[in-house]
Amino acid sequence: MSAVAHLAVTLVLCLLAVPPLLGARWSSQSPGAAVVAWQLLLATGVLCVVGLFGALGLAPYDRPMLPALGEFTEDLSTGLPPEMTLARLCWLIAAVVTAVLVPVTVVASTVGVLRIRRRQRDLLALLGRTDPAAPGAVVVDHPAPMAYCVPGLRPRIVVSSGTLEMLDRGQLAAVLGHERAHARERHDLVLVPFTALRRVLPNSRYAKEISATVALLLEMRADDRACRAHPRGCLLAALRRFRDGGFTTPAGTLGIEGDITARLDRIAEPRRRQLLPARWIALAATTALASTPVSLFLWPG
Repeated sequence: MSAVAHLAVTLVLCLLAVPPLLGARWSSQSPGAAVVAWQLLLATGVLCVVGLFGALGLAPYDRPMLPALGEFTEDLSTGLPPEMTLARLCWLIAAVVTAVLVPVTVVASTVGVLRIRRRQRDLLALLGRTDPAAPGAVVVDHPAPMAYCVPGLRPRIVVSSGTLEMLDRGQLAAVLGHERAHARERHDLVLVPFTALRRVLPNSRYAKEISATVALLLEMRADDRACRAHPRGCLLAALRRFRDGGFTTPAGTLGIEGDITARLDRIAEPRRRQLLPARWIALAATTALASTPVSLFLWPG
């Protein structure tokens, strides 16, 4: 099978894998593994699109993608082979444009978020205070319950005075543990490519669903980390209070409010071990898919 056919089939398989992965029951039981599966699937899809365009354009060279690209650049000065038609040049241009568009979109998304976070930090420097009841956190005087993380090299965990009044010591410790998990594991960086996907495909329902699903999985991952260090009942009680109080996390931050009902259900239920083998099947499948475009960039199809 040619490189073009390999890449086309792999791309179709990636698209077909999206609905089952969105509805996978095991993902809530193993949110970390599910996020890795989504990362592999997204990276594979991007590589397949770039590789497919490039393979169509560089087909006359009958070489792996990178060596063929090297020969093409050399031929630009000495003369292209007659098989390099205008159509093939257009495919090659499409590959270059796609390869450039992806990192540019990621950088643009990151820069926008960094600006928002800088404003958040400036406001916290003016309005925030410390409180012995919330060690390591910045307290903002506001009656509404809120708790969120401003990520970065020097992350800020923020809670409101309303949160301090609403939660007892154990519940507050669990909430702070949740936010510290976001900061420690840099969940903000995990979200960047999925935010970029939404910018590239603003009208795609799947792009929105994938981004929202990954965000929820990261909240579940932070819940799991908090439950390892604090009693599960404390986090459950805190989430119920936040659900009843209602609040919105500021833009550019990671908060505790994401689909609280779904998170309450999974924390209250024991882990279903019969679902766990499915995560290894999903990871193996997405890894196998990812290996296809990578190999075709380096070795012949």
